[in-house]
Amino acid sequence: METKAGAGLPSMEKNIIRYVLIPIVRLLMSWNLALFLIKRERKLIEKLTSSLSKEQKERRIKINRTFAIEEHSSDYSVNMACEHLYITGNAIMNVIDTLSKEKEFKHKITIEAVKPIGEDKNAITNFLKFMETYENYIKEHKKNQSKQTKAHPWFINFNNHDWSCFMFMHTFIHRRQIEEIIRVQKEKYE
Repeated sequence: METKAGAGLPSMEKNIIRYVLIPIVRLLMSWNLALFLIKRERKLIEKLTSSLSKEQKERRIKINRTFAIEEHSSDYSVNMACEHLYITGNAIMNVIDTLSKEKEFKHKITIEAVKPIGEDKNAITNFLKFMETYENYIKEHKKNQSKQTKAHPWFINFNNHDWSCFMFMHTFIHRRQIEEIIRVQKEKYE
């Protein structure tokens, strides 16, 4: 059954994230820890993808839906996952920047708006370039906790710090997706 982009997560999973994981992350994760962890994720993705052929990067692979990834996103290529990461990352960086200035982020945030098109042959390189920009931005950031917030479409209102923590969690989730795409691809084609 084909699902619609943005259809969401199963309600139990969404509630675990909303009422357990997000509060724990808010309590325990600092700006610097989020930055350290996202750098680690970038390095893992770079290592995972460095030896892939063009075909391996571009081949769409249907995987079993993994935790925190909606069904619609379980049929991606490695390139599509990386494209999604840099599209979403740019959007999150804009939200963080706006909220850090205590301004209202007026644009509506939707899941559909950050889905990959799937045509970027340089998605991995573009993701890595974006991550360098993001890491430098956060490194130089004043690390305040904004009063201004913006809701995630599936969860709750996040301030600027929450969005930086979410950036790590989102990258972690999709790194696991990339690992699974590579694993299934090896089983099927090698």
